[in-house]
Amino acid sequence: MKKIILALVIMLFTQNFYAQAVDAEGDIPLEVSLTDVYKDKKKFTGLAFSTKDGNDGIILGRRYKKGYYIEHYDKNLKLLNSYDFEVDKKRGTIDEAFLSDGQLCLLEYAYNKKEKIIEYYVNKSPLDNFSFKRTLLLAIPLKKADGKKFFSFGNTSDGNTLGRFSMSKKAEYIAFTIEMKDKNLEKHNIYVFDNSLNKVYETVFKRDMKDRKFHLQNVDVSEEDGTLLLLGKSFTREKKKKKEGGKYQYELYKINGDQKTKLVFDSKDKYIGSLSTVINNGEVFCVGFYSDKNDYRYKGVAYFDVDKTNMSLTKTVYSPFTEQFIQDKYGKSKDKELRNIDLRSIHISDNNECIVNAEEFYITSHYVSNGQGGGYWRYTYHFRDMISLKLNADGKLLWARNINKKQAASSYSPYLSFTTSYKNDKVYFFINCSDKIRRIRGDRLQFKGIKAKKSNLYAITLDKEGNYEYKKILDDKDSEVPFMVGRGIINNNGKDIIFTGRRGSKKQALKITIPD
Repeated sequence: MKKIILALVIMLFTQNFYAQAVDAEGDIPLEVSLTDVYKDKKKFTGLAFSTKDGNDGIILGRRYKKGYYIEHYDKNLKLLNSYDFEVDKKRGTIDEAFLSDGQLCLLEYAYNKKEKIIEYYVNKSPLDNFSFKRTLLLAIPLKKADGKKFFSFGNTSDGNTLGRFSMSKKAEYIAFTIEMKDKNLEKHNIYVFDNSLNKVYETVFKRDMKDRKFHLQNVDVSEEDGTLLLLGKSFTREKKKKKEGGKYQYELYKINGDQKTKLVFDSKDKYIGSLSTVINNGEVFCVGFYSDKNDYRYKGVAYFDVDKTNMSLTKTVYSPFTEQFIQDKYGKSKDKELRNIDLRSIHISDNNECIVNAEEFYITSHYVSNGQGGGYWRYTYHFRDMISLKLNADGKLLWARNINKKQAASSYSPYLSFTTSYKNDKVYFFINCSDKIRRIRGDRLQFKGIKAKKSNLYAITLDKEGNYEYKKILDDKDSEVPFMVGRGIINNNGKDIIFTGRRGSKKQALKITIPD
């Protein structure tokens, strides 16, 4: 009798489990449009760059082994123009694009092996008839640079790269920050150009400490006048003597030509692994995650408000993750700090609220023996929980949510992770996952992946109070290609989100529009 009752309880629980999972799907109004499926001569291509065309259309550049396919679509995803940009061994890498005086500009980084010179070019063409003219912007002898031949297009932490390229929000100014060779100094040559590619200023940034003691966090360019904000993490002798908190300080530099001012602040008794600088309508602040234990744990969010006129710190706010966030994560109250958080995006609302989106990401490895005394290492890339939180205009935490997700792949896959947008007081996440949304302990939902190239496309929204719902946008059975949700393109002030997809030689583009 007890066994029968237990079986009935399990059956009812199981039925309720799936009923709840289905009922949790909400009504999220979205408009979806697709291009026709087409085939390339080259089977393997990947998105290298993209830019808006100024009329709600988009220009995509897809890399293949010996060149780039460049495609111009209008706002309805109708193909207006295309071009096969072939490259030879003398050409370099193109990873960034923007519009200048109504023309398409492609930035190219190349290493001249014969002359041993690092070269930066701009390839410029009219939009209506692609025909590119190549012009040299900069040339730097490798022996004067830091000896590295790799360049970062984007705003990532300091690494084994020669330097980086940064662009202001609307591409009114672009900047090259190039690390130079010096045994005793952290040294960068800085070149800033306006949108017409006229040089605005050239200067040298120096910090009197060895390279390994100064970690460049990010470089941001002001839309107003091309002023550069350079954020670094500095491990000084003085901070090494600290008894509590991180043994380093953060240094924010405001640079415009020969004018340089500096703001120095540290984490006191806290630890902050990294920070990001945000420029919003002329206002400046830094945001990141902090810990009470070390640089690789996370207890909450840190906010530093900056008066950029006199480069002083006006406000510091540390906010631990909310009880709701901990319940989301663990299904119960738990005094535990998180690990492996990667910042993915930052959005600013009309009320100057700051929305921070992040992902739990880590890599594991294990050794596979071949049974003959040899073997190899196998790596797994884990794309786990999604994190979203909102700060008010004063940097105080309004809410924080953890959305459970479980995805993994044997390489870093653009079909995993997610893209976010912010529109109409809502945060939008776009992900690929299984159609079986699990309900796990603590009445929580978990989005789980099957295969990177065999998944359904979902949207998840969080409203202004942090409440979330989800909706399936596209079923795998109804789509000929999977879409690269990790490389979405945001257009029209967050209203349009564009994804490219591929399965073998089949290609397609998809646009999701958030109605007003």
